[in-house]
Amino acid sequence: MPDSDPDPEEAHVIATFARGAFPGAQLRTGIGDDAAVFDDGRLVTVDTMVEGVHWDDKLSPGDVGWKLVAVNVSDIGAMGGRPEWAVLAISVPRPLDRSWIEAFHEGLQAACAHWGVALVGGDTTRSPVRTAALTVGGRAERPVLRSGGRPGHDLWVTGTLGLAAEGFLSGTPRAAARAWLRRPEPPVAFGRALAERGLASAMMDLSDGLHVDLARLCAASGCGATIDADAVPGDGPLPWRVAFGEDYQLLFAAPAEERDAVRSIARMQEIPLARIGGLEAPPGLRLGGGALWPPALFTHFGASAPGGPPRAPGAS
Repeated sequence: MPDSDPDPEEAHVIATFARGAFPGAQLRTGIGDDAAVFDDGRLVTVDTMVEGVHWDDKLSPGDVGWKLVAVNVSDIGAMGGRPEWAVLAISVPRPLDRSWIEAFHEGLQAACAHWGVALVGGDTTRSPVRTAALTVGGRAERPVLRSGGRPGHDLWVTGTLGLAAEGFLSGTPRAAARAWLRRPEPPVAFGRALAERGLASAMMDLSDGLHVDLARLCAASGCGATIDADAVPGDGPLPWRVAFGEDYQLLFAAPAEERDAVRSIARMQEIPLARIGGLEAPPGLRLGGGALWPPALFTHFGASAPGGPPRAPGAS
């Protein structure tokens, strides 16, 4: 965890349900990673989006449908897997807004087609507020957990961090930032390629910001880390790049001797890639040059920074 958990109440909820959650199940890993991993390589993850908490009028109904799929396939990709199927539970107010449902479905269907996900079932109920939860299943031949990182391994991130923050917080966001906030495209195939070639020792997606998510990877791997703030990719201020979230890029560790192989896959898939630091034996998260980590810009139950946004679901 970070130096102090930004949302201890959420951590308490997760820890409570983790106690004795899967006795006898044929699991390799359960609560605490991006997805549950069964012994045969099957993966299962779930995310929920609530109107006013995870989206506002910056997103169209179609964007909400797309994003609900994207945040789930991001978890599957972070395990080195391929998403395959989904079930949807959706709750909406009365009277039914048919146009909203149709637009939401259009975005959901487009995202499912984009990532090869089959919608196979679900449930519908009435609710005072719109809520949608998607469970996605997939498979990984060589699942990558958060716990395999070791001191001396490089830390990498894909893409450009802070685009969603710019899209939400800037008064004049660039088109690319608005697009990423509305319809992110996590690098699922890149995560799978790293896993299949055995290059990533630990991996997760960036949903809650680099600071919070790196702390989770380090805690699982029993390591600390030093990050070069200047190497964190993105044009915005450091808080946007490390403390907002909704990046849906990959954070992963890999042995230093695999640098050329990692870069080769990124070139083949045309994935922007940055080496931002490394894992170390001493615990704690350090920024090069002695800079301080900015506070988290959103928490579910704790105190968020001023202007904290509606947010898409996190990975934990």
